[in-house]
Amino acid sequence: MRKSRIFTVATAVAMAITALAGCGQSTQGGVSDDTLTLATASPLGSFDPVKFDVGPGKPYWQAVYDTLLRQDANRNVIPGMASAFGYDSAHTTLTLDLRKDLRFSDGAAFDANAAKANLARFTSTPGPNSATGEAITGIDAVRPDQLVLHLSAPDPALLPNLASALGTMVSPDALSKGGFDQVPVGSGPYLYDSAGSQPGTTVFRRNSAYPDGSQYPFDRLELVAISDPNTIRNGLTTGRLDAGSFVATDASKLQAAGLSTVQVANAWNGLILADRAGTIQPALGKPEVRQAINMVVDRDLFRTLAPGNPPATTQIFAPGSGAYDEQLNAAYPHDVTKAKELMARAGYPGGFAVTMPDMTSFTGSPALNTALDMQLGAIGITVTWEKVPPTQLLTSMTSGRFPMFFMSLGMKSPWEDLQLSVLPAAAWNPFHVSEPELAALISAAQHAEPGTAQDAAFRAVNRQLVQSAWFAPIFGAETVWASVAGVKIERQERGYPDLVRFQRAGS
Repeated sequence: MRKSRIFTVATAVAMAITALAGCGQSTQGGVSDDTLTLATASPLGSFDPVKFDVGPGKPYWQAVYDTLLRQDANRNVIPGMASAFGYDSAHTTLTLDLRKDLRFSDGAAFDANAAKANLARFTSTPGPNSATGEAITGIDAVRPDQLVLHLSAPDPALLPNLASALGTMVSPDALSKGGFDQVPVGSGPYLYDSAGSQPGTTVFRRNSAYPDGSQYPFDRLELVAISDPNTIRNGLTTGRLDAGSFVATDASKLQAAGLSTVQVANAWNGLILADRAGTIQPALGKPEVRQAINMVVDRDLFRTLAPGNPPATTQIFAPGSGAYDEQLNAAYPHDVTKAKELMARAGYPGGFAVTMPDMTSFTGSPALNTALDMQLGAIGITVTWEKVPPTQLLTSMTSGRFPMFFMSLGMKSPWEDLQLSVLPAAAWNPFHVSEPELAALISAAQHAEPGTAQDAAFRAVNRQLVQSAWFAPIFGAETVWASVAGVKIERQERGYPDLVRFQRAGS
C-alpha cells in the first residue's frame, strides 16, 4: 500500500488553521521579554467550566482560572486554592482547607461559600464535563476556610478532576450575573484581553494580584489557533511563534531546525467497537467478532503510516499508569487465519456490513479508510464510509449512530479513562453497555485502597477489557512539543502540557 500520513483525530472538531498575522512579535531566535506566543490546535471555546476543552484548549482557561487542586509534572495531585486536603477512611468524605489570600479579578473573595456555589452549579449543569462530579452528593461550607465534599461512593478520579474543570473557580458574583462563558472572571495568573484579541488569536495580560505569579514568567500570553504543522514550524523558525505541538513531524527534524523538543504520550488510536450489545449490528455483540477484528488489524502496518512510528498497543490506558500491562500488547498478534476461525465460531463466516464515519477530512488522507477496508475485508467485513459534517461528527459518534468507528482518545489516570469511555454513562460508551464481570472488576478497583492494591485492581479491569475486546486499539500517540531558544517546556507525564509548564529557558 502507498505510504501516507495518518493525522491524529483531534478531540475538538473545529480546528482552525489561521494566518499568523496576529501572532506576537517575538524576535527571531528567542522569546521576547514579556510575551509567550503559543500555538494550539484548538480555537477559543467556552470559558464555562462545564464546557471546557480539557485537551488542547486547556491554556485558554488555565490562563484566567485557578483550581482547588493542581497537578505537578508527574501528575501527582498537589495543593491549589486548597492548601490541604484529605479523605476519611472510607474515601467518601473529602475535606479541603482553603487558602485565605485569594481574590477574584472582580474583587470578590474566595472562600468556602464561593467554592460551594461553583461545585453546586457544576454538578447540576449538563455539559461534556459534568460527569466528573457525579459522585458528589453533598457540599458543606463548614467554615469560611474549609469545604467538605460527601460522595456516594469512592471516586478515584475526584482529586485530579478537582485539578481540572470540576475544581475551576469562577467569581461567585459572575456566577450570579452570567456571561462568564464569554468574559471570564477568575483568580488565575492572567486576565482576558477581549479588546486586544481577534479571531484566531486570543490575548491575555498578567494578573498582578495573582499571589503565585512567579510560576508564570511571561507578562503577556497569546494563544494562536493553528493546526497545520508546517505553519507552526514556519512560525517557530521565523520567530513569530514561541512554542507549538506537532503530530506529523518527528523530534529529530525539529531539533535539526534548532528547536528544543519534548515528547508526551497523550492518546491511543484505534477502533471503538461501541455496539457491544449488538443493538444495531448484532455481529458486534459477539466477543469472538470483536476479538477477530483485533486479530486482523495489522498494528505494525499502521505504525508505519502514523507520524513518528508510534508504539503499537492493544490497551486504552497510558504507559506508566497503574492499569497498564505491557504483556497485554501481545494479546492479539496479526493472524488472519485465526481471525477467520473466530468469525466462523461466532456465526459470521462470511462477515457482515457496517457503516462507519468517514474521517478523511481529519486524517488528511484516505489512507486510513483504505487500510481498514483491506484489513477488515480480509474477514468479510464490508465498510460503507458515511460523510458527516465536521460540526456533527463527535455528536454522531457519541449518540449511538455508528456501531463502530475510528477515534483518538486521550489518556489520563485509569479512573478518568474509565469515566471517558467505559462506564455506562461514559461519553464514548454510546450504547451504555455494561457487562456483569467487568462491572464487578470496576467496582473492586473503585473501592480498593489507593496504591498497589488499586493498581492491581485496575490491571484486572484492563485485562477484562482486552479479553472481551471492547476496543481495538492500534497505536499510541505522542505529541511532540517544540520551542524556540529562551523557552523551556517542562516534560509532563501524559496529556497536553499545563500552561505552567512553559517556562523561560534556564529558569
